[in-house]
Amino acid sequence: MWGSGSLPVVVARVAPNDNKGGPREPGKFWLQFQSKIITPPAENAGLINAFYIIETGEGLIEEPVPAYSAQLIVMVRGRLKFTFADGSTAQSSTVFINGPQMRSARCVIEGPALQVGASLTHMAWQRLSNLPADVVHDQLVPAAAVLTPDQISTLETAAAACRDGRIAPEDLCDALTAVIAAGPFALRDDHVAVVEAILSWLASGFDPTISDLYASVSVSPRQLQRICRRFFGVPPAQVLKRFRAHRAAMLLSQPGLSKALLDELMATYFDQAHLIRDIRRYTGRTPSQFRKQSLSISLLDPAAHGDAGVVLNRPED
Repeated sequence: MWGSGSLPVVVARVAPNDNKGGPREPGKFWLQFQSKIITPPAENAGLINAFYIIETGEGLIEEPVPAYSAQLIVMVRGRLKFTFADGSTAQSSTVFINGPQMRSARCVIEGPALQVGASLTHMAWQRLSNLPADVVHDQLVPAAAVLTPDQISTLETAAAACRDGRIAPEDLCDALTAVIAAGPFALRDDHVAVVEAILSWLASGFDPTISDLYASVSVSPRQLQRICRRFFGVPPAQVLKRFRAHRAAMLLSQPGLSKALLDELMATYFDQAHLIRDIRRYTGRTPSQFRKQSLSISLLDPAAHGDAGVVLNRPED
């Protein structure tokens, strides 16, 4: 049962945008939203980082979308409008894919909205699409460019059933899993080994050395860089920078996490200016903004972020 792996449901309210793009004065009018993160069954952990369900009321909510791996999303109702770092814009359809992001993007949710999404692992995205992350990124990918007509029809039918109340939003997780698990492209063994080595390297600490990564693989540094770009979009040093910014965001937004871990992570930044720059680049927010309630912050639980959250789950001494 999907609910058995769920994290707590977050129900909150945020001030919507006014006509000029700024937040309305607190107390005038509020939009409610609720979000739920569902951890995948153990047998699918290599395919999916997490599922998420987001529901909003009437009106518009503008939220940053952090630089994450590819997302397969079903819009049961409502619409999303994205503005990516290069200024390009796109809007959602019933079934669509937000490709791997190298930078944060802006998203306007037109409510009432209900979306159910799956965050794919880096290897699952390559198995499903065979689209190099350093070539196709920071854009919406049409479902028809990756999925078969039957797969799209199945997800659209499930969305309609959910819209009509015949199935629960959680039931869409099964349909998403079936599509992702059917990825038609086989990965080369040497690519899998390098990606696994990169993930182990990232999970080994907040500031592992690149020499440790090179020592852990049997391919040349040049080959490692090439494989890393294909799966993660950028070279290893930039992947580490992105993961570190996500981890800082998680720690800043989750006050119950270890202060010792926060201190250890902050020590890897040269100064506060570098911290602010990286967090803004990859999450779309500044450190001070993580103290405010928002939809994106409600989803920053380490358990929902696969490899990026692993190092934050270390037990305290």
